Amino acid sequence: MKRVLSCVLALLLALGAMGFGEPVKAAGKKLVAITYDDGPSDYTGELLDGLKERGVKATFFLVGRRIPKYQEIANRIYAEGHQVGNHSYSHEDLAKISLPEVKRQIRDTNALLDKVCGKGTDYMVRPPYGSINPAAQETVNLPCIFWSTAPKDWIYTDAASIKKRILESVKPGDIILVHDTVPGTVQGTLQAIDAMRSRGYEFVTVRELFRRQGLKAENGKGYGWERLIGSSRDPGPVPSPKISYKVEPGGLRVTLSGSSGAPMYYTVDGSPINQNSRRYRGPFTVTGPCTIRACCAYNLNGSRSDVVEKVITTATALPPVLKVWGGMLEIEPGTPGSTAYYTLTGAQESGPDIPYEEPVPIEPGTVISAFAQGEGFFPSRVERLVYSPLGNQFRDVFPTDWYFDQVDRAVAEGIMLGTGQNRFEPKMKVTRGQLVTFLFRSSPESGMGLYTSESSPFSDVPLGKYYTEAVEWAKENDIVSGYQDGFFRPNKQVSRQELAVIFSRYLRYQGAAVQPGSAKGYTDASSIGGWAKEAVEAMTALGLLQGDNEGAFRPRAGATRAEAAAVLLRVEDYLSE
Repeated sequence: MKRVLSCVLALLLALGAMGFGEPVKAAGKKLVAITYDDGPSDYTGELLDGLKERGVKATFFLVGRRIPKYQEIANRIYAEGHQVGNHSYSHEDLAKISLPEVKRQIRDTNALLDKVCGKGTDYMVRPPYGSINPAAQETVNLPCIFWSTAPKDWIYTDAASIKKRILESVKPGDIILVHDTVPGTVQGTLQAIDAMRSRGYEFVTVRELFRRQGLKAENGKGYGWERLIGSSRDPGPVPSPKISYKVEPGGLRVTLSGSSGAPMYYTVDGSPINQNSRRYRGPFTVTGPCTIRACCAYNLNGSRSDVVEKVITTATALPPVLKVWGGMLEIEPGTPGSTAYYTLTGAQESGPDIPYEEPVPIEPGTVISAFAQGEGFFPSRVERLVYSPLGNQFRDVFPTDWYFDQVDRAVAEGIMLGTGQNRFEPKMKVTRGQLVTFLFRSSPESGMGLYTSESSPFSDVPLGKYYTEAVEWAKENDIVSGYQDGFFRPNKQVSRQELAVIFSRYLRYQGAAVQPGSAKGYTDASSIGGWAKEAVEAMTALGLLQGDNEGAFRPRAGATRAEAAAVLLRVEDYLSE
């Protein structure tokens, strides 16, 4: 509850002397902000019902310790577009407690509010009793919001008195103080709202009061002892965005449009919009069924539009499953009742989309594209499968990729394998264990069962792993030596300079001449480790390794599976010359 009027007036004078209450110019706008303190409480739900019915947005300064008990109510306050503020954790007089305790009171409440609004949310603070001093306010370091009028609902608790006292004192630009812990406040303020709206008043959050008046709330300052009246032109409420979509293969192409210039935020799973929601950057794709919610917001906590919603009840068909078996293309619809349509390009051209009815003869070197659609479904995304010239099947490696031929050949020769479901993952980084395994598969000893000892050369290379035999082979033939601490680190990404060293040792193991060259041409030559410089120079001189388009070697960067395939085959071709 708030203190008696004499204490408030004395504090007002003190704050004015300290520069907490800043006078503003009157412009005659009939905007007011009604604020509710000390909640949430048993009465807040009824109050929210009444505010929602009237389309009114308010500001709720919540006491931290009450939030866990009324978590659902706190969530509802924010979700329905009201501003959420900090009223300390346990309603302490911030002018009478230590500064560390002031910090804790605000910090702990902000942490609880973040669970409602999302991390990164901006909060305003209402000091309990309106009491604060300069040192405490500096510690709070947030805008402190006081009030310019109050019906004293901690004294006059019946609805009629609360309504009467609000109507007798309210003026444009006022911040009204009431409490949602007082039963009579619910009906008293709702009745006052009805009467004031008939007189042309518009209710806004505190943050919107600042924006609409052309004012700015700054951290470390206090506002509200005087009415907030700006001198600039009222920009009006934040208008809601519009949601539109276009049906495309794979889903719905959703566009948000708004005329306010405010950023737009959205969710696609029906969840409330908060600080963690996605900011709209351009059209996005969703699949049905789903619920899209969106709003425009200068600040998601108190300066946002109403949330608009579009419910999509139609499901998006699942993509068809493609496979080639015995030279025949088979397509299985992902969604029962849907029909698959396909096209073939490359080795054989099929023209427009063809409805799939039965297995189709297919030639190596063909790219298959297919999607599914049917009555009651949006069309599925397009699924693609390459039946390569060497008879491999890829869902993520295509003829237009620079590495297509190398990957096709590496897989066909059994040097590299896919990762499952016809995927090769060409951009995935290669680990040290994977690299020596690729080399081992390229060597004459592969498949001969020569390296099946019961002990491992490295303590971090357990028996029975896919790379165990390869690491043993590489260690015995001085292709790898491990790190100075005795570990091999098989799951560590191999760097490009490590790759150069391992490949140069492999060439020597195969009896090839490896002569030092020069790496001075690389723009980042000074970044190459001394232990790897000779290997990088040799591999560069042989044309087996090269830099990027900017002339950099990038020694510490990882190597992708596509890059590894290309180097493996260059090495293989070099050794066969």
